[in-house]
Amino acid sequence: MIDPYRMVVVNIIASLIVLLGTFIYKFIYPKKKINLFTLLLVISLLPVISILRSGSYESGDFNIHIYRIISFSNVLKEGIIMPSWAADLNSSYGNPLFIFNYSLPYYFISFFHFVGIDFINATKLYLGLIMYFSSITMFLAVKEITNNKFAAFVSAIFYLFSPYHLIDVHFRATLGESTIFLVAPLIFLLITKYLKSGKYYWIILNSLITAMLVMAHPLLAICFCVVASLYILFTGIIYRKIKYVLLSISSLILGGIISSYVWISFIIFAPYMYEYQSFANLSEKMFYHFEYLFFSPWRYGLLFQGPKGELAQIIGYTQLLVVAILIILFLTNKIKSSLKFFVLFWIIIFFFTIFLMHPLSIFFWKPFELFWMLLPYGRLSLVLTFCTSILAGYFAIIYPNTNSKKYIVFFIIFLAIGYTILNWGHRRMLPQASEEALARNVGKSTIYEGILVGFLNNKWADPNNFWFSTPPKNHLDVTTGKGSIKEVGRTSVKHEYVINAQTPVTIRENTLYYPGWSLEANGKNISIYPGYRGIIYANLPKGLLHVKLTYKDIPIYMLSKVLGITLFLTLIVLTSISFFIDRKVIKINLSRFSSKPKHFAR
Repeated sequence: MIDPYRMVVVNIIASLIVLLGTFIYKFIYPKKKINLFTLLLVISLLPVISILRSGSYESGDFNIHIYRIISFSNVLKEGIIMPSWAADLNSSYGNPLFIFNYSLPYYFISFFHFVGIDFINATKLYLGLIMYFSSITMFLAVKEITNNKFAAFVSAIFYLFSPYHLIDVHFRATLGESTIFLVAPLIFLLITKYLKSGKYYWIILNSLITAMLVMAHPLLAICFCVVASLYILFTGIIYRKIKYVLLSISSLILGGIISSYVWISFIIFAPYMYEYQSFANLSEKMFYHFEYLFFSPWRYGLLFQGPKGELAQIIGYTQLLVVAILIILFLTNKIKSSLKFFVLFWIIIFFFTIFLMHPLSIFFWKPFELFWMLLPYGRLSLVLTFCTSILAGYFAIIYPNTNSKKYIVFFIIFLAIGYTILNWGHRRMLPQASEEALARNVGKSTIYEGILVGFLNNKWADPNNFWFSTPPKNHLDVTTGKGSIKEVGRTSVKHEYVINAQTPVTIRENTLYYPGWSLEANGKNISIYPGYRGIIYANLPKGLLHVKLTYKDIPIYMLSKVLGITLFLTLIVLTSISFFIDRKVIKINLSRFSSKPKHFAR
């Protein structure tokens, strides 16, 4: 059987088993209510099953991430906890990938590899885990927000089976965005817990989670921090809690400071980055196909990936239905006043996000050049998914005021799961792809990324030969003058040579020039400069020279790393202390309560 059809058959069988098991349980225990959280844990396995297939993904970013992770893991093995330089990439010329790229998923996958799992399966394991647990984080968040388990269940189902979520995990295999699905609900969970309890450890913990959000994907993290800030202001006004507003927003800012090394690099290194001209001027062509937000042109709208890898990142048919019903209920005053403004808040966020994805919003984007990368890939669909999932939870509270309407809600849940079944896995796996084969291609992998990731190259790069396709014959060459070279040591951040220069020489060290690299000859600093295609060049005097080329983060960037680690560890300690003190106070109060007379205790 052809792999895609086999996958669909397995998904259908698994779904029928879950459905049949639910009916059997109700038949045996008709008076018992099904534990919705347990049911969610079972249902959440359905879109993850296909990840268990052997091999690598045929398309998407899966292999690109593995190449990067192999390089990242190699740097970690050298004892560098926060890597900056990807020495293995760009055909061993290297590039500053880890200065700019999100790092959180890479740490987890490198850990999986450290305990003995190969990189392919470690990456698949990570994708499967974050998808599975994303439904749980959404359940916990909405349960805390609404105090309603059924609403939490519905939101979690809509979140897990949203088209964009399935596309991100199964078709695109974007580790950063997929991680955002897991972490984003925790922000709203923690700020709501602080709103209700006033316990400071929730707000401290929120700073740590915000930092993880930024480490997962800086651009989308900013989007969610904006939405979270608006939500904090909104709830602060509703409940008239100024302290809650100030501390909650401060926790988001502090999280951004902790993770500043992730995003500040785009500012610090801007003078040295290659500027891709297609992103130099904003135009309507940069926007994602707007019509694809509403309908997929493949398999009667039920398949979200075309034959050539095209993607229709639809909002979702049941998602749009729920939003439409809520708008009607709102306009006809069928929503309780206690919920009305919360529904309105998320509807406004939903439609404003749609507006931002339409070319008409071009005037809004022009001042925010750093955020233009959100446009061509439709990344704001993740915000739409979050909004529709929250609204689905409110729909579950508002709509089923009769038994017949409750059955309609269950039917919509069934549809939300069922119409996405063709997208519960990557269409074709490559069983023949091995870790050894991928490891051999790590150096060449950068050429497949093209010029779109131009910020990873320096401004002296050749646009016609942007990345190096073949490794150099030697790590160091003498371009002018006479001399012999012996390489005596090499790591990702230190290259050592002994050069016997019979005359003054010009050398080419086949590493990409970037701030942070410095050269010493017999302990004396030697100036380096970018030469052909942005490679490191230097002029050396005559004589026997012990040459060291070393990479160290420039001071301001190093400061951001030190600040981040210091604050992160400090907040972990503060969270632990705050939680311990609170538990101790509760224990003391309980002991006092137990000392009361017996009739009072009863």
